[in-house]
Amino acid sequence: MQQRDREPWSEAAPGIAAALPDLCFLISPDLRFAACNRPDHADLHAPWATLQGKPLSGVGPPALAQRFRQACEAAGPQRLTYSLRTCEGRLARFDASVAPLPNGQGWLCIARNVGAQATQDAEQARYARAMQGAADGLWEWDVAADSEYLSPRGQAMLDRDWPGRLSARLHADDQGQWRAALQSHLLHGAPLDIDLRLAGVDSRWLRLRGWTERDARGQPARVLATLSDVTVAKFTEHALRDSQSKFRALFHTAPVGIALLDLGDETVIEANDELARLLGRPAQALVGRTAEALGLWADPASREQVFEGLASTGRVELDKLEFRHQAGLRRHAKFVAETVELSGRRLLLCAIVDISVQVQAEASLSALAEQLMNQERLTTQRLALALHDQLGQTLTALRLTLDLGAQPADSRLQARSLVDQALREVRQVLVDLRPPLLEDEGLAAALDNEVAQRRALHPGVRFMLDVDEALQTQRWPVQVEYALFMVAREALENALRHAGPAGIWLSLYGGADEIEMGVEDDGSGLASGAERSRPGHLGLVGMRERVRAIAATLELSTREGGGTRVTLRWNAPA
Repeated sequence: MQQRDREPWSEAAPGIAAALPDLCFLISPDLRFAACNRPDHADLHAPWATLQGKPLSGVGPPALAQRFRQACEAAGPQRLTYSLRTCEGRLARFDASVAPLPNGQGWLCIARNVGAQATQDAEQARYARAMQGAADGLWEWDVAADSEYLSPRGQAMLDRDWPGRLSARLHADDQGQWRAALQSHLLHGAPLDIDLRLAGVDSRWLRLRGWTERDARGQPARVLATLSDVTVAKFTEHALRDSQSKFRALFHTAPVGIALLDLGDETVIEANDELARLLGRPAQALVGRTAEALGLWADPASREQVFEGLASTGRVELDKLEFRHQAGLRRHAKFVAETVELSGRRLLLCAIVDISVQVQAEASLSALAEQLMNQERLTTQRLALALHDQLGQTLTALRLTLDLGAQPADSRLQARSLVDQALREVRQVLVDLRPPLLEDEGLAAALDNEVAQRRALHPGVRFMLDVDEALQTQRWPVQVEYALFMVAREALENALRHAGPAGIWLSLYGGADEIEMGVEDDGSGLASGAERSRPGHLGLVGMRERVRAIAATLELSTREGGGTRVTLRWNAPA
């Protein structure tokens, strides 16, 4: 009788369940969602197609799933009250009853939405639609229920199929930062604003900016945060930082001195290492100092050169500007400057190339050219005087002798004497113009002849020549022999003219592929006048130029015991 009484109710159960406004679930014995009275119900946590067959532990917050499990395992019907997000994004509060089915067939759960009123539901719906259309996602943590919610946009950022909490989706190295930031925000009120990496190979970045809603007792009720995908911004930031790092490295290693000045007070706001080297100061000592104090321009006239050019075009290029080293030395630079504007601030960008060596070389070359022209003029004058005053007079005397018609024997004797004198005068002129014996006998013989002539002209000075026996007949390239001979001649003349020596030693050592020639004296040392040379000679400048022409080296040093030593070294090209 009782069985027959139950049959109508059993047959009517599906219709009854479908007619109920509340959600009805059948939970299988293995704690899975088995059936739902209204699969399209708006209060479902997720679409029924994704819930059916899933275990309770896989749906909703873990703490809520545990409570449902405990209710199912308890004896008799149980009641639960909980908060949960619906699939539309609304936060709803539910009152649920869980009762076991006969014969261990599972459990029946009826959940009624007892939360928001209609106006609140409408407001939440509008909010959900706004969040769905927004570029940012929303994360919410219900502190009391220990449940987390992600808006659809947030789920898309984290991967819709990702289970678990937000922290589990973060990169392993960033999970600790997230927990520390959240704890500092809750306990100390620190701003919740942090950039975090997501786990995975795509290296995506999220920026979380959050706030806390507190209950009537002041305790945290909910923590909410917006999620922004800042991957592109992060990559751009890293690229910019890398670019800045490369620029700074290039700036400080550039072989050109660079400075950035504030045009208002002319103070240095940035300078590179090369400029610090040029000015002879530590790099950190340049910033904050004025250009004038640092010696960037040596004097007011140099500064005037710069600012006159800037006044007309905003750019100036000076081929030669004087600047001042910290030691007080004035140096020369090629100077380029241009006005620039950064963040509303007028600045002067300067580039400085040290050309002091070039200026000095140009001065030396100019002096050498002047000396060459003077030598050419004096040589021409000396040759003209020799031809006119010596050889010319001798030939005139010879002609007069012949014209006077003296006794034949006396005439021939006197004429022969005059011819011999003319030949000696011609040879002396040739000696001055061309080293004797050099082309025919070689360097050793020419040096021996030069020493012999000097010995005859300066009987009070001891001359010594030391030449390796193997070099007596050794020959070298013509230009090498000529350069060595002329350097030796000039060194001998410098010693005799400026040092007042008692003795001079000339040496020649080496072989076919190398030569070392030395000229030393025991005089007073090298006088400053020898550098500039005497009329008709090139002095040390000329000696250096001759040495440079054959790729040799010239060294001037003080001789032990007093005096000067000049050493020339030459090696044959490989």
